[in-house]
Order: sequence, then structure tokens, then C-alpha cells
Amino acid sequence: MFWAIIQFNFLTYSPPHQIEYAGVYLGKSLFIQNSYESSTASFCVLEVLLNGRSLDLNYQSSALIIDFEKIDLFTPVALKIITRDSICHPVIINPDAIFFHSNFKFFKLSISDSVFTWETRGEHGIGLYFIEQLLDGYWKEVLNMPSKGTFESANYEFFPDLELGANKFRIRYDFENENYLYSPELDYEYYPVPVTLLTKSAKNSIQLSRITHYRVYDAGSTLILEGTGSEVDISKLSPGSYVIYFDQKEAAGFIKEP
Repeated sequence: MFWAIIQFNFLTYSPPHQIEYAGVYLGKSLFIQNSYESSTASFCVLEVLLNGRSLDLNYQSSALIIDFEKIDLFTPVALKIITRDSICHPVIINPDAIFFHSNFKFFKLSISDSVFTWETRGEHGIGLYFIEQLLDGYWKEVLNMPSKGTFESANYEFFPDLELGANKFRIRYDFENENYLYSPELDYEYYPVPVTLLTKSAKNSIQLSRITHYRVYDAGSTLILEGTGSEVDISKLSPGSYVIYFDQKEAAGFIKEP
């Protein structure tokens, strides 16, 4: 089982700092994102030891690759990552390379201009999903949500705030025992066609010019409907005036007829 121990050095600004990982070699290379600090003109990782042996890597690089040369399949492995201090944090991009698991998997990841959906199988207990977006060259957390704890199948959705042009997302799943896994990265080119409200007054439904995520508010600014589509069912609303927001920004008014 993959685990991680972080030992903190409580002396202020007293390097080096050591992070330990252990697991089982499953036949895949391990990728480490080596952060760079511009103020000190230095990379985070000073040295990586595999089963006690120092690895000959290019530590002046933002990406470190551990290929487990001469390590037999399913052999226990122990990694020690020595960093310049306890502030910088190298990121294991694919911890599942040595994380011996057989149940949890990401399935059916999909993104459109209005919704990001994914399916998982093999959840145990309640973990956390962290949705990360690549912004200005850095992965930034934009939302987190608890898992449903459903072993057979669980479905999730997130309404992204897209940037004009190229967008990239990924999901990190944190297990209860501090293990974590990343989903595959999803790319989406966003050049939106403006959404317009085609129906100003109706009894049962209103039409939008294309599929989008929408929110409907009453005269008291209370959210009463939310969904994704090009048709909005308003049949259960009370007669009166309402405001619909779509594309995260645009708004229009409509009347629910008696």
C-alpha cells in the first residue's frame, strides 16, 4: 500500500527537508514535478534516493522521472525526496505507479462549455475530490467536494468557469488514509457562441439558443432552478417575472404565464 510520511523540520529556514514514500513497483515510471523558486533561482528537489541509493537525475529540471531501473516487478520500493526546505513541495504526478490498488478508477471524464462530468468506481469511505485548473502555468484548486463513498459507481459534475481559448483540468482524489490519485488531464478549447433567450413569455418551458448551464431566480433573488440544457422546464413555477443567468455571466428576464 502506498503511503507518505512528511517529517517537518521545526527550525526556521533550516534545510534540508525529507519526504518519504513507499509502495510497490508496478511497471510504470514515476513522475515528480520539481517546483522552481524564482526569488532564489533554485529548484525544490536536491536529491532522490530509491531504496537507499541516490539517483543520478537532472535536479535542475522541472520534471524528474524515476524509471526504477533494475527493480523487479512488484518489488517493494522506498523513496526519499530531499528538498531545500520545508516550504517548497514537489508533486508526485502519478502516485498510482507505486500505489498498489486494484479498485478505484476514474471513468468517462467529459468536458463541454457548460459542464465537467466524471464517473468513478471503487470508492471506499468518504474521500475528497479536488478539481484543479491550469491557470498562468500553475495548477490551481478551483473546487473541492466529498466523494459519495459508492463502490459500484458514482457520478459527479462541476460547472467550470472557462477561460477564452485553451483550458486544462484534472481531478485529484484524496483517500481517507492520505493517499491520492490524479485523473487524466482534460483539454478544452473555449470560443463561445453567445447564448440568447428565445422565449420571453411561456407557460411550460423557455428555449435557449444553445445548450448551456443556467440558473433561474425569482423576484426576491432566490435561486429556484438550475441545470444544463437548451430548454428550461418552468411548468412548476408560480406565475410572475423571473431572471435567468447563463454562461456564468449573461442574464435575461422572462415571464411565467398563468
